[in-house]
Amino acid sequence: MRARPAPSRPGLTGLARLTGRGGLLPALVVLCLLAAPVLAQDSPRRLTPPEARSFALSLLHQGEPRAARALALGLLQKDSRDYTALMVLAEAESRLGRPAAAKFAARRAWRSTTVEQERFAAAFVMSSILKSEQKFGQAQLWLRRASAATDAPHYEAAARTAYRRVQAENPWSLSFNLSLAPSSNVNGGPKDNSYTIGGLLVDPTAVPLSGFEIGTMLSLTRRFKPGEVGRLSFGLRHDARRYLLSSAARRAVPTARGSDYAFSALDAHLRLDFASAQERARTSAEIGLNQVWHAGSSLATSQRLRLSRGFSRGRHAFASYGLTLQNQTRHDSALRSNTSYTLDGFALIQRPDTSLWRYGASLSKVQSAAAVIAHTAAQLSLSYHPATPLLKAKASFAADLQLRAYDRAIYYRLFNDTRKRRDHRLSLSANFVFEDIDYMGFSPSVTLNATRNISNITFFDSQEFGLSLGIKSTF
Repeated sequence: MRARPAPSRPGLTGLARLTGRGGLLPALVVLCLLAAPVLAQDSPRRLTPPEARSFALSLLHQGEPRAARALALGLLQKDSRDYTALMVLAEAESRLGRPAAAKFAARRAWRSTTVEQERFAAAFVMSSILKSEQKFGQAQLWLRRASAATDAPHYEAAARTAYRRVQAENPWSLSFNLSLAPSSNVNGGPKDNSYTIGGLLVDPTAVPLSGFEIGTMLSLTRRFKPGEVGRLSFGLRHDARRYLLSSAARRAVPTARGSDYAFSALDAHLRLDFASAQERARTSAEIGLNQVWHAGSSLATSQRLRLSRGFSRGRHAFASYGLTLQNQTRHDSALRSNTSYTLDGFALIQRPDTSLWRYGASLSKVQSAAAVIAHTAAQLSLSYHPATPLLKAKASFAADLQLRAYDRAIYYRLFNDTRKRRDHRLSLSANFVFEDIDYMGFSPSVTLNATRNISNITFFDSQEFGLSLGIKSTF
């Protein structure tokens, strides 16, 4: 005989309490979802399967895992897919220090049922067993499975809460992003192509080319245990962008290929964080190495040093500022090698309605022997995260304004213009994450963006409009 879920089950109140109970979590989940009244036994007699299940749960609750295990094994001899018996066995084996047997039982329980709450409980128990073995990555995967098993908001919220706790204990952090973005200007070409040089038309490949950008990002971070001087972490990040030109772009410039604009970068960093006693402020020092490839060839190698400090003001405000020194060696042209200095900062403020605003600013100086590289830039940024969904999606909006002044005038020979180049660049974006469409904590996202660069040397005027489709983690 297989146990079936009771007609009525406890709500979130029991589940919310158990999310912080450490090793008791699996048993309490089982009890919350499956517990039935315990029948008093006035005299020895043979238990029916429902009575045996109830008694086994009671034994677990009373701290008798060996007796509960024996009862569960007896039930499984009658029905190897008895969900309640498998869950009791998983918890009993875990308490007895037999994680392999506990995982086997929990996995069997997961496979034995199609009831949403039961699958949620089985995945939750499996995650707790893996967490006790410090297999944090696998524990996080099973919590994603738990979230995907049910559409009940309170169960999903419990899975997310548990996921964040496991994530905080996991020394490894892995993130990735995949996006597909149609673009009107994949090559960053100028807005118009009306300039003539020596009576000849500017190279037609300078015109904007439309197409698709396929972007991937993979990031891996390893945090080490805090030491006397702070907490050390090491990170690797790989970014890649590939392009497919539209048929219109191929007709306009038959020699152009999407691979001509392919870009990839590999970044490695070592970071040391120093936190104050109250964790209200944090000072960080970071060194990094970066390698960039363009069109399949090595483009640049850079080294950087960054110092930053962040601090919170209560529960609703956080601010940070930092200084970055970077030295870049260009492999396409040694003349374009450069050194940059950047001072930046931002503030995060949560409003009473729980909406979030981010204000940012930066000032940078780039020194180089190449006049097309040496410049000074200032940037202001603003982003807004509404508290409530918009168009049934979690939305965010951002705007960036950059002012760039180049050090030397070099275009008098090409354009008969003696002015130093001055650019004003405005970028606007809107991002929507459709959390109602969810699988294992991943949801589709749509990003709309527009960029306009206005230069006093109009050859460098450009504009771009794009739409990016991606997948994001909602945990």
